[in-house]
Amino acid sequence: MTDKPESFHPSIPVLTDVVVPGKPEYTRGPNINAAIEYDADQIAERLRGRFTGFLTGDARALIEERCREVLREHSTQLVSAITREVAMALEGRMSEWVYEAVEDELRRQRGE
Repeated sequence: MTDKPESFHPSIPVLTDVVVPGKPEYTRGPNINAAIEYDADQIAERLRGRFTGFLTGDARALIEERCREVLREHSTQLVSAITREVAMALEGRMSEWVYEAVEDELRRQRGE
């Protein structure tokens, strides 16, 4: 291995990357943009993996429980709404039925 900058593989960190007093020809300027891009890609990939793992594991149970809660709430609301509608419909019909029953009873009592 020579002491020239070309002999250092770019993936191997060396002291000359940081400190080279009096020997600027040995320094290798860091490519900060490539490092940031590489780090961002690695972080994004790790996050995708964790996100997928979470969604197929713990989050799935949370989502299922929340869906059950929402279904129960909606079922309760539907039952209440339907009960009100049926009660209102029956209320109108009850008046008719009572009127008809009273008329029938009066006819019966008169012997008609």
